[in-house]
Amino acid sequence: MKNLGIVEGFYGESLDFDDRNSIIKLLSENNLNYYLYAPKEDPFLRNHLDLEPTPEWQNSFKDFVDLSNESNVTIGVGLAPINKKHTVDLAKKIELFMNLGVSSFSLLFDDIEQEFSLSEQLELFKQTKTKFNDIYLNFCPTVYCSELITKDQNHEDYFNEFCSIFPKDEKFFWTGKKVISRNINKDCEKVLESFDSSNICIWDNYFTVDSCPTRMNLTFCNHIDRSFFENKNNYLVNLTGKPRTDLILIDIFGAFTSNSGIEFKDILRKHGVDNNLIDMIKIFDPEQKIRLSEEEIKKLHDITFSWFHPLKNEWYPYLNSLRKGE
Repeated sequence: MKNLGIVEGFYGESLDFDDRNSIIKLLSENNLNYYLYAPKEDPFLRNHLDLEPTPEWQNSFKDFVDLSNESNVTIGVGLAPINKKHTVDLAKKIELFMNLGVSSFSLLFDDIEQEFSLSEQLELFKQTKTKFNDIYLNFCPTVYCSELITKDQNHEDYFNEFCSIFPKDEKFFWTGKKVISRNINKDCEKVLESFDSSNICIWDNYFTVDSCPTRMNLTFCNHIDRSFFENKNNYLVNLTGKPRTDLILIDIFGAFTSNSGIEFKDILRKHGVDNNLIDMIKIFDPEQKIRLSEEEIKKLHDITFSWFHPLKNEWYPYLNSLRKGE
């Protein structure tokens, strides 16, 4: 079965459980079936694997998992054992989430600033699979896109070793040529020719805004090559952390996935986007060179002062920077 869905895997303020439950319901409506819970700001997944969240939080998470099961959506949990002293704590944390109803996990070794070793990462991956042989487990390498290969000699050596010794029958995440790739197609896996494409799980950061809050990409998945996508077994879109924007993204990805013929503009209208802004939707396309005319700047100015909607509050930093010509 294909895993198609989203990642809660961004930096910055995390979603709350009301937001997450709304996402589950909309994933189900769009026949999307996977939610990877991996917020970078959840300390219990990364820097504090040795600590447990409160009983209240665990109860909310259990309700979240129960809702997902009712909605035919699988919840995965991404754990980042980046500190060597947390090896034992990793097993305890997996047991905690298993008790909450989770059976799908990812070991995430991305965005590590301290010293890293592929052999140690793989040893932990193998130990975890052996100890928990009834769970689904995949892997995110420290070098998870082409541009990171040449970051420095350590990253290049890591990638070469990864291509040589990572088990060819295991699944791992890849974001494409760049951390935020503007084109997802067969070329994005060119450096991974030694691997079967079916084992390469796409983690798509196209829509994320955490690295640049004054820039937004919002298109009808124009960056995804359909023939490439249709041959992928695992494709997850990373969200933004902006609750209303994220619901739009799910409807967009769902419509793209189903190829149902739903119009992009109709999705935007459904979620309350101002009609005048819909007429200017090209400003959210990163492939467009945005040079607004004086008339367009005035129109954008009028939109920012006449459109009253919670979605505008999420988009205001980008709209304001465009209005000011930044």
